[in-house]
Amino acid sequence: MLSPFKRRKRVLLLDDDPSMQRLVARILGNDGFRVDVFLTGSQAIAALQKVAYDVLLLDLMMPHEGGMTVIRHLRTKNPQLLKRSILLTASPDSLIDALSGEVSTVVQKPFEPKQLIDAVRLMSAS
Repeated sequence: MLSPFKRRKRVLLLDDDPSMQRLVARILGNDGFRVDVFLTGSQAIAALQKVAYDVLLLDLMMPHEGGMTVIRHLRTKNPQLLKRSILLTASPDSLIDALSGEVSTVVQKPFEPKQLIDAVRLMSAS
């Protein structure tokens, strides 16, 4: 049980798949995280300008304005936040390898809940 005085860690989730959104929000919500879900990179960037997120979960393979939109924004506006970003993706290894030096880690879809929780806990603790 969370202490009423302890702030819940906030996670930004950018994913266009409703079933993935529900799954990730439920897994992390059950672990005490507050998850804000966004459908486009523009929505995520707008939220980043208002909220201090502890962890970003970014899907790269989206039809419009996916995780790469957010990564390009962070490269110029907030490179430190890239280090608290996790790629949540089924993208090809070559794309993941190209970004691995910039983001914290990669969670490959499909994933085990424990793998996701461990990655988010690690990022939110730093």
